[in-house]
Amino acid sequence: MKFRCERDILADAFGAASRAATGRATNPTLSCLRLVLAGDSLRVTGTDGDLTIEAVVPVADGKDGVVLLPAKLASEVVRSLPSGAVTIEVGDDKVQISASRVNFSVPTGAEGDFPKWSGSVGGGVSVPAATLSDALKQVVRAASTDDARGVLTGVLITGVDKKLRLVATDSYRLAIRDIDAAVLPDGAKFVVPARALGELQRLLGNAETVSINITENDATFEMGATRLVTRLLSGTFADYQRLIPPSPPNSLTISRDSVLESIRRVKLVARDPIGTPLRIRIAPDGVVLRMVSQDSGEAHEQLDGEMSGNEIEMSFNNELLAAGIEACGAELVTIQTSEPGKLAVIRPKDDPSYTYLLMPLRS
Repeated sequence: MKFRCERDILADAFGAASRAATGRATNPTLSCLRLVLAGDSLRVTGTDGDLTIEAVVPVADGKDGVVLLPAKLASEVVRSLPSGAVTIEVGDDKVQISASRVNFSVPTGAEGDFPKWSGSVGGGVSVPAATLSDALKQVVRAASTDDARGVLTGVLITGVDKKLRLVATDSYRLAIRDIDAAVLPDGAKFVVPARALGELQRLLGNAETVSINITENDATFEMGATRLVTRLLSGTFADYQRLIPPSPPNSLTISRDSVLESIRRVKLVARDPIGTPLRIRIAPDGVVLRMVSQDSGEAHEQLDGEMSGNEIEMSFNNELLAAGIEACGAELVTIQTSEPGKLAVIRPKDDPSYTYLLMPLRS
């Protein structure tokens, strides 16, 4: 096997596929990239058994063949080479990677145990890549990062009113985003690992559209010559719809940037900013953010905002509150609640497509 390819193209393909490979598996082939050359087309695949990323790139001066390369090392080597053409040539147990006057000799892996591709090809529904990327930024952050929480480490993808809905929760917050795309029939539900969607978000940067195809066992996302396939999570997702208050009577509309800057300032007094409650008082004369630390003192800041309903004071984890407000993306955000101990509903003003629910802290 031998071929020549431009460094930037090869580095992008190796980099994308290597993010699916793992160095922690008992099967050593899962820490490798599988390269398959047929004619002038090179297929680069990385997988950990649950998540697979595959990229196809054009090459020249090729001799067909198959080889496994250490994913992390091969990706770093190609990225380090000088710009221009890179030549890869496979020997008996080594692979020569060279460019200009630089040459690396890298050991090969055992081909036999590498998992076979299991995703769907074609037949998906196309969605604008920028739209899906924005939705993933808003929702994936709310999924649990604790592997012991099972289905809550994923994002629920479902069809609602001929729209695609993404939902994630870690039990402290819940994020919901609707996309105008009939990808799934109404009522269909699947849970996709948040880690896979995080990797998908990175791949969407240069794409115009993404094709989505979800079957009983896996989900395939195709962007041009790059595909990502992931196994679905099993289990029953939380009944999130019963948590959404119908119409909280107390509402605040405030500048997104102003409140984020204020949170960053007032938390400076807390030695443990995550564990120290951020207190918010909403009243007709304005909004006051306050944080108190026994060691470092106290900080408070008053902001302008439009309020309706009753005066109310609540306490939040400042990191989770800031994450929800930032995710809104709009110039103005609304914060609604019924009483201090109930869920707060955070949305972009005049945009019902995104909802972020946050549980307040006990005072």
